[in-house]
Amino acid sequence: MSSLFPWRRPLEEDWGARVSEIEAAVVDGHMPDYATARAVANQQLGPREQLRVERLAKRMGKLEAIGFTRVELGLLGSRTLSYLRDPLGAAGLARGLVVSVHEAPYDRVASFAFSASNCFERRLDAVLAVLDEVSFQGSRPLLNRAAEDEAVHEAERLVSAIATAARSKTGCPAIIATLPPPYQLASAETATPGSSARFRLRVNMMLADGAAEGRWLIWDQAALAARVGLERWFDPIAYHSAKVPFSVQLCPLAADGVASLLAAMSGKSARALVLDLDNTLWGGVIGDDGIAGIRIGQNSAEGEAFVAFQDFLLGLRARGVVLAVCSKNTDAVAREPFRRHPEMVLKEDHIAVFQANWDDKATNLRAIAEALGLGLESLAFVDDNPAERERVRRELPLVSTIEVGEDPSFYIERVAQSGLFEHLPLNSDDLARASSYGGRAAVAEIRARVGNYEDYLKSLEMQMTIAPFDEVGRPRIVQLINKSNQFNLTTRRYNDEDVRRMQEDQGLFGWQVRLDDRFAQHGMIGVVIVRKEGTEWEIDTWLQSCRVLERGVEQSIMNSLFQEAYAAGVESIRGRYIPTERNGMVSEFYPRLGFDVVGKNGDGSMDFACAVPRYAPHPVFMNISLLR
Repeated sequence: MSSLFPWRRPLEEDWGARVSEIEAAVVDGHMPDYATARAVANQQLGPREQLRVERLAKRMGKLEAIGFTRVELGLLGSRTLSYLRDPLGAAGLARGLVVSVHEAPYDRVASFAFSASNCFERRLDAVLAVLDEVSFQGSRPLLNRAAEDEAVHEAERLVSAIATAARSKTGCPAIIATLPPPYQLASAETATPGSSARFRLRVNMMLADGAAEGRWLIWDQAALAARVGLERWFDPIAYHSAKVPFSVQLCPLAADGVASLLAAMSGKSARALVLDLDNTLWGGVIGDDGIAGIRIGQNSAEGEAFVAFQDFLLGLRARGVVLAVCSKNTDAVAREPFRRHPEMVLKEDHIAVFQANWDDKATNLRAIAEALGLGLESLAFVDDNPAERERVRRELPLVSTIEVGEDPSFYIERVAQSGLFEHLPLNSDDLARASSYGGRAAVAEIRARVGNYEDYLKSLEMQMTIAPFDEVGRPRIVQLINKSNQFNLTTRRYNDEDVRRMQEDQGLFGWQVRLDDRFAQHGMIGVVIVRKEGTEWEIDTWLQSCRVLERGVEQSIMNSLFQEAYAAGVESIRGRYIPTERNGMVSEFYPRLGFDVVGKNGDGSMDFACAVPRYAPHPVFMNISLLR
C-alpha cells in the first residue's frame, strides 16, 4: 500500500509507539495534538497501519475536533460505497480533517434527486455522488448522434437534480464523480456516436462545464483511474458480486483524492510552495559549479527534467500558488542562475520571498511564513535532500514536506499527486493571489525602510472598492467565508445557496471588499454581512484576508458602514466576537474601533455595540469606492 502514496514520508521507525500514545489519549476522551495526529496519518502506511489509522479516525470522530476541521460527508451511489467510509476517515486525518461519513441506502440516487424524501436527514458539508454509466437512462444506438445528445441531456438533468437536492435538503454542494473509461474495443470508439467510451467522455465534459459554472463540484475519478490503470482500478468480480464501483484495495487512494477536495473546500490546501535550489531547480551546486557548471536544459535528460519542473512550477503560480526559495547558500550566488542562466524558466520576480543564507531551513521557513503572512500549515516544501526533509518534518510538522526523491524526473509527479494544491474552480482572485503575496513581501520591505506609519500607508497608493454581493463575486465570497479562520470575528460558515439567498434578502446586506495597491491587485480581501433590525444593525460576519493586515482596511470598512447607517437613520450597530483557537488576533477588534462591551456569554463570546451618532471616523489612507 505504501506505493499508493509515494509523496508521503516513509514510515517512521517509532510510528507504532507514537500511535499508541495517541490512542491512549483518545480512549481517555482527549483529542490528540493536531500536528502529531496528522503526521502519523500522513505517512506511507502498510495495510496494518492503514487499518489502525482508520480505527483511530473513527474514535476521534466522537470527540470535539480541536484543531481539525470537522466535515459531514454524505455518500450517494448507484453502487455500494461502504468500503470507502473508513478510508475516508483516515485520509481526512492526513489532511487536517475529521470526516464523519453518512452513507445513503443502496441505490437511492433517483429517490434523493427527484422525490421529497431525504435519506440523510441532516445538514451536511458535501454530498459525494458516485454514479456509473447505467445510472443514466436513454437509448444510444450506434451512429445515432441525436440519441446520444439526448442521453447526455438526460444525464445532465439527473446531475442537476442531485445538486439541487443537495442544496435544498442538506444545505451543501454536491460533488459528482466523473466516469472512468470503459474497456475499449477499438481505437475508433471515441469517434463512434453511441459508444460507451464516447458517451462517458461527453458526460465528463458536461460535468466539467457544470463545475466551471458553479452548479456542482467534481471529483475526477476518471483521472485517478487513468493514473493507476483501468485494470487495477476496476475489479469486475467485486463489481458484480459486491456492487463495488472500484477495487477495494484502492479505496485508501480514492479516499485520499476525495479528502484533498474536502480540504480545498475547507481552506486547507497549500498556498505556497517553498523550494530548495541546488539539485531541486537545477543539477549541481551553484556555489561550487558556477553558472556554467550547473545542469539545466543543455540537451541532457537531467537538465530537461529540471526545465520541465520549472515549467510546472510556473503553472502552479499561474493558479495563485506562491513560490518561495529556502536555500543554504550565499544570497548573491543563489540569485545568479535566475538572473544570468539563459535556460532558467523561473525568474527572480516569480519568487515572492527569497531566503538564501546559512541558517537552518526550519528557521527560514518560519521567516517565509511570516513574510507572506501565512500559517505554517499553508506551506509545502520541496527539497531533494532527504536529511533536510526529515529535519523540517521533525521541527515543523505542520509544513507539508513532499517526498520528491532525488530524481528530478519524478518531481512533477510527486508534487501533483500529493493533492496539496487541489483547488475548486478558479476565479480571477485566485489567479492574482501569487502576485498579491509577492506584493505583500515588497510592502514589508518598504515598511522596514519608512519609519513613519502614515507615510508608509500613503506610499502604497491603495484603492478599496466595497460592493454588494453579486453573482460574479459569489464563488469567492463563499470561499472566503469557509476558509478564513484568523481574521474572522464569528467564523460562521455559509454555503453557496446561503449566500445566494442573502443576495435576495431585504433584511440584510453583504459587502465584498477588494483592494489594490501600487504593487499588486489583491482581489477580494474582505466579506461583511450585516442584518438590519429596525433602527439597529447587527454585524453577522466580518472577515478579512491576512494578506493585508495593518493597512487600515478594517477602519476604512467600518467608516463606510457607519456612514451608511447614519444615512439610513440607524441608531446603533452591534457585533459579536466568538472566540476560536485561531481567531485570537481579533479579540480586541471591536474595542479598538470604538465599540463598548454590552454582554458576556456563557460560551466565551462577547457582545459589543456603538451608537451611530457618537462614532468617530478613523483616519484612513486609501481611496474608497462604495458601490450600491
